[in-house]
Amino acid sequence: MAQTTQTASASKAHCAMCGSKAVRPRCRPGRLIRYRNLFLPVPDSFAIPTCGRCHGEFPDARSTAQLAPLLHDAYRDALRWRVGQAIGYLMQHISQRKLELLLGLSQGYLSLLRFTSTQTSFSSQDYKG
Repeated sequence: MAQTTQTASASKAHCAMCGSKAVRPRCRPGRLIRYRNLFLPVPDSFAIPTCGRCHGEFPDARSTAQLAPLLHDAYRDALRWRVGQAIGYLMQHISQRKLELLLGLSQGYLSLLRFTSTQTSFSSQDYKG
């Protein structure tokens, strides 16, 4: 029985911010985490080692590895949306064909990007150009 108590207390780590021994995996809504160059929402049900006293989050290698595939999908969706917005803005000032010529892109490439910015299930295997 003493060993169980010792194991339970050993599972909690010291907080690097406040020094309390209250860091354990916790779930909570409204968290953001940096993934590449964007801040993306963390799923509410995903547990990240968090201090119960100061609420400092300390993602470890295991939780980061588990979170990476979820964030990658959200990252691709965010980039698709941004591409669609940017192309739409540019097309207010220059025709799509002229823009493709200036950028050295093949004809219709920007149309493909605009179309896929509204699609969520696009992959590079869907287009064989």
